[in-house]
Parts: sequence; C-alpha cells; structure tokens
Amino acid sequence: MRSKVYLIIGVLVMGLVACNLAQLTTIATGTPVPVANSPTPVANTPISIIASPTPMPTDTNMPLPTPPGVPVVSSPALVHISFQDASHGWGVASDGSGSILRTVDGGTTWQNVTPPGLTGIGLTTGLSVLDLNTAWVLVPNADFFTGLLYHTTDAGLTWTSVDAPFGGGYLQFLDLSTGLALADRSAAAGSQGVEMFQSSDGGATWLSVFNDDPNRADSSNSLPLGGIKNGMTFLDANNGWVTGSRPVDGEVYLFATNDGGIDWAMQNIPLPAGYAAYQYLPQAPVFFGNDGFLPLIIDLSTTTVLTFYTTHDGGATWTGNPTNVSSLVAPGHYAFADALNGWCWDGSTNLYVTTDGALTWTKIATSLNLGDRLSQLEFVPGASGGFIGWALTGLDDAGHTQLYKTTDNGSTWTPLIP
Repeated sequence: MRSKVYLIIGVLVMGLVACNLAQLTTIATGTPVPVANSPTPVANTPISIIASPTPMPTDTNMPLPTPPGVPVVSSPALVHISFQDASHGWGVASDGSGSILRTVDGGTTWQNVTPPGLTGIGLTTGLSVLDLNTAWVLVPNADFFTGLLYHTTDAGLTWTSVDAPFGGGYLQFLDLSTGLALADRSAAAGSQGVEMFQSSDGGATWLSVFNDDPNRADSSNSLPLGGIKNGMTFLDANNGWVTGSRPVDGEVYLFATNDGGIDWAMQNIPLPAGYAAYQYLPQAPVFFGNDGFLPLIIDLSTTTVLTFYTTHDGGATWTGNPTNVSSLVAPGHYAFADALNGWCWDGSTNLYVTTDGALTWTKIATSLNLGDRLSQLEFVPGASGGFIGWALTGLDDAGHTQLYKTTDNGSTWTPLIP
C-alpha cells in the first residue's frame, strides 16, 4: 500500500519542494501530555444520520454509500488533495471560511463534509488520510503550538474532536490507532526545535517522547536542534525518518529512529567520489511496503538536480548513483503510484516518467504547461491498468486554484476546476 505523510504548515514553512505505513509497539518512556477534552461526537449537519440496516464495514477502506443531502461545492479553491484510488479522494479548500471535501467521482464533483462549526480552514490546515473513510483534520490555534484535531471513520458523515498538544509540524497515522506527530516548537537562524508525539488511541491522547529544547530537563540532541526539518515518514510504529538541511557540504540530513522517535541517529547515505563538496536537501521518504524512495536534491554549483535513492529492505540501507545522468531530473513536484512507477514535473513542459523504480527517467510530451503554478502532483493505479493523475495549482491573486486530471499517464490533461 502506498505510504503518505501530510504536512501541517506551522510558524515556519518547512521544506523547499512540495511533495510527496504496522503493528503498535507500546513505549513506556516519555511524558504524558494531558488532553483537556475527551473525544466529543460531532454530527455533521445538515446531513441526516439515520440508523441503517447496513452497518459500517469492518474494513474501513471499503467505500461507504453517500447519503442524500450532502452539499456539493462548485469550483472549490483546493489547497491540498489526497486520492486513494481513481474515484475516491479528500481535499482541503480555502475559499470562504474553508471546507473539508470528498470526491467519489475522481475529482469532478466535491462534497462538503466539513465538521459543523469549523471555520478558518485553509493553507494551515493539516490533513492526514488513512483510507477511503478514515481521516484526521488538524486546525492550529492562534499560537500554532496547539490545535484542534478532528477524526472521522465514516467518510466525513460524523466527526470526533479533541484538543491536540501541537498545531504545526508533520502528522501521520499508520492505522486506526497508531499516530505520530513531529511538532514545530521554535525556529532561529539555521535551527529548529521539534517535539515528537505518539498516539495509541487514534489521536484521542498523545505522549511526548522526544524534544530538543535545551531549556528543558528532558531534552535530547540525538535529533539536533541545528538544521531546518522538512519532512517525517514512519514505516511502522518503531522505524521512522526525519529529513532537513543545514549548510554543510557533503551532509545528507537524514535521521532515523528504531524506537518510535525516542532516539535518533544520522543515517549514512553513500555518495560518489568527489560529491563531498556539494550540498544536499533530502525530502521525506516514500514507502510501498519495504520498497522506498528517498528524494535528494543536489546543488552541483552550476546546476541543481533531483535524484532518488532507493531501498528494498525497509530503509535499513539506501542506494543511488547521482553520477548517472539517466537517474537525474530537474527539481519539481513528484509522485509515485507504486514501487516502480513515478512522475516528476516542474509544471512546464518537462514531465519525466519512470517505470523502473527511479533508476531511469524518460521525458514525455504533455498538453499542459502550468509554469511555476504547480503545487501538488498525485498519481494512483487505474481500475483497468495504467495510471490516473491529478495536478493542482497554487492560489492565484484572486484566491482561486485549478485542478487537472490525466488518464493517459500524463500526456493529456483535462481541467476539472478550470
């Protein structure tokens, strides 16, 4: 299954390029973080929830029928999308007071499933999607250090809400119970403080297991205060990675944990001879089972390139060859549909495709040129072979975004929200 990690934008915009999970292990160390409110059921009016003879499926990834009366939003200003298959997807929109949306027809129409009374939704809203019916929405408070976390398991028909001890950072759920969050705590020139939280009850309560604040007695520097963090990925409840950057030649800022984020260590990434003189910007790894990709932007002094290191042992080791020009692409937005097929696009005419797990890339002609307006790229396997993709633009001066769809692997794009 495709692994995803979702960015929650906080005080600091963490990362250069927008981009692109398990058995629970209980960890006894760490400081419990009290949550003021127990989960509070929220009825998603004006939808009428009627006791149905058809119970919710045990497998939450089975699509639920859409009840009548779910409002449709026309041409929403989408700022984030997450598709689980060719038909089903989630979205965050920023127009008006904002909205949480779902689509069941591949993005042609969008249904408003916003928790009632929730406003202020937009670029700072975090969205973490587990499957067709299960998602978490995090809305930061004014301080961006705390927030309100909403959770649904019935495709947005009903929600529960709790206070969260974080409001900005990175949030990931591995299953219905296990959640991890890397919270943004402070920022200064060349450094950024973070705090690691775990949840074993679907986000109802959180346990603080790591922080690098030198003013706290329980702090640790195994994940250094120095460096700007730009991503987090966990493969399971124990093994995870944090990426970032600091201006050190020959350093790949990739830190790994094997105890759920309590202890961290820099992971070695083999570089070719002569490459110690360059600077690197890794992005959060993407996993499909034990197969994974580590995006790596390299400043080669005269140009900047993007390559992808790969793993086939769950991230224990990474291999790559940035001296091989066929493995390099221009930095852009990328997406992988599985362990072999991926796309990288700068939004203009340079759309690159790989079918061999990022070993080689081929440039293909495309009907769409978005210039520098592309903000997100998504691809999933199609129902009958091939791949379906979506391209989302950023907000323009009028607060509008555009959404395009491809059904031929990226050559031809059709506007869904023009």
